[in-house]
Amino acid sequence: MHPSDSRTRRFIICGAGAVLIALALAACGTGGAQIDDPVIIVASPVPPDADFVRYEHPSGVFSLRMPPDWIAGELPDSHGVRVQFTALEGSQAVTRLSVYVVNTGQPMTPEAFAQAVNAYQPPADLAAYNWREVDRTDQRDGSRRITGVRIYPALGPRSINIFLQGDGAFFCALEVDVTDVDPPMIDMLRAVVNTFRVNQDAELAVGTVQQAAAGVTSYSGVIGYHGYLAWTDRDGTFHITGEVVNTTPQPLEAIRLSGVLFDGQSRRLDEQSDIISVDVLGPGESAPFDLRFEGGRPASAVRYELHTAGREAEYALSSYYGPPNFVVANDEALYNERGNLVVRGDLANVGPQVATAVKVVVAIWDDQGHVVAAETVFVSEPALVPQEATTFEVTFYELGGPAVTYTLTVLGTAADAPVE
Repeated sequence: MHPSDSRTRRFIICGAGAVLIALALAACGTGGAQIDDPVIIVASPVPPDADFVRYEHPSGVFSLRMPPDWIAGELPDSHGVRVQFTALEGSQAVTRLSVYVVNTGQPMTPEAFAQAVNAYQPPADLAAYNWREVDRTDQRDGSRRITGVRIYPALGPRSINIFLQGDGAFFCALEVDVTDVDPPMIDMLRAVVNTFRVNQDAELAVGTVQQAAAGVTSYSGVIGYHGYLAWTDRDGTFHITGEVVNTTPQPLEAIRLSGVLFDGQSRRLDEQSDIISVDVLGPGESAPFDLRFEGGRPASAVRYELHTAGREAEYALSSYYGPPNFVVANDEALYNERGNLVVRGDLANVGPQVATAVKVVVAIWDDQGHVVAAETVFVSEPALVPQEATTFEVTFYELGGPAVTYTLTVLGTAADAPVE
């Protein structure tokens, strides 16, 4: 049995073209059924979330039940709480649900709720934001259901269902991506959303409801994940490797990634954090990561969550000297005499400024599209003037799988004004 409240939530999922997928109802007195047919009673029906695990936000403001392979990632938001829930579908990481909760500081009366809904919805004149509200007579609890297609710079069109509700002083928005979903996925998404619960007594700073179109809530949030993999090396260190992807149209900086390990009862066992090695992550750009748990994976750990926080790039942009200012030549990957994988080559500063703190970021990929290792190495020269070249070598002592290919990024810091 799972906790529930008095509110009846009927989650109606709509796909592109506004096709309604409703709950199936058993027919009565039709289809040849006889009045004296035996009545079959199931005393303990299996709940639709039977194999799910419980997720509770660290603030305690909301909880839900989700499939055990979903990864929860918290997104930066100064007004409320935003969390995206991502799963690996085939070789692609897809965020099917994002949750947004704001403490408005006032009871969600019908008038206050309507104001919050209007503030959250994007303006009607924005391109490709053609939203349609599901008939309110189907939402007896006063909540709203909105469907439409949203266009993202890196992802293209996505079919979105938005569930809006008020709980005490909290305004809540659940955005569900139903692009290319099949009936089993529809049932799973419905089960997840119907377990969503808000703790009206939670302590959350008062904020202002922000528009969904503000570039913070999206199909995969501000930052998405790709190619992630969990593995343990020969020394017992537990690794979570993968890529973070900037899915917004703005560059981001100071991106911090945290990995949290949980047991089967959703108890927090361990956490590790790191700043990604790329100082500025442009729109659509990605950067590899390797979160390392030196104490190993706890025996009771059954799942992990990734949480990412960052901000729009401002400070780092003034001195950022990105990949277009460098060229790489003669690069190769080979195994040395100790059996370690080495990626080496030459690089040159072809930009207009003196480059300092030049570093090489390398990710190793397997044949399934997973990042099996990631390393960052600074070159030996403290500065490279325009047209100056140097060599680099990046050594990998542990791999989480077969090394099939690699990606390589060079970046640095601009030391002075452009050289004439």
